[in-house]
Amino acid sequence: MAINIAIDGTAGSGKGTIAGMIAKKRGFSHLDTGAIYRTVALFMMRNKVDVSNEKEVLKNLKKIKFEIVFDEKTKKQVNLLNGIDLGDKIRTEEVSRGASVVSQYLKVREFATKMQRKIAKNNDVIIEGRDIGTVVLPKAKYKFFITADPEVRARRRVLQLHLPESEFEKVLADIIARDKRDMEREHSPLKQAEDAIFIDNSNDTVEQTVKRICSKIKN
Repeated sequence: MAINIAIDGTAGSGKGTIAGMIAKKRGFSHLDTGAIYRTVALFMMRNKVDVSNEKEVLKNLKKIKFEIVFDEKTKKQVNLLNGIDLGDKIRTEEVSRGASVVSQYLKVREFATKMQRKIAKNNDVIIEGRDIGTVVLPKAKYKFFITADPEVRARRRVLQLHLPESEFEKVLADIIARDKRDMEREHSPLKQAEDAIFIDNSNDTVEQTVKRICSKIKN
């Protein structure tokens, strides 16, 4: 039976990097669920669809041919749109903002949830996102909720994307706005599962956070 670890948390909390490092240590696959919403957003942008127009997004959702595979050796996730590896094309701030919008739509979330559950059923996997422990995998063996102060997360994002200091306030505003959207959306809002372990890593390095989580996972 596959073992699943659910990691939820706020934007910029480092949960993707953390999940990847834990997966490598434990020999798990790592599913970045945000890649699904980012791919939907990128597809809409490429096809000139306004992501804020739910009706148009849902009409075009049926046209997406998206597949997630894991490299056999590295177990690294590969996101394929029409058979083409998207690589870092889904990692821009523009796509991130679009993903935050489309992820509010019920049909888009159902599209993503179906993919996630199928992968989790057949793989020992760490899945990180915003509704994994509450909606996607409520029976996951281990659950964690990671966050940090908005200012800390904004600083991390600026460094990660090699942005100039002048962009800090804009990135901070985007993070605060995204937190609001994620927590207040009608469908599957971001919240900590009752049985999830809460981790604030505002003052921790990635390595320290990984160590804290690994100490909670039994061999």
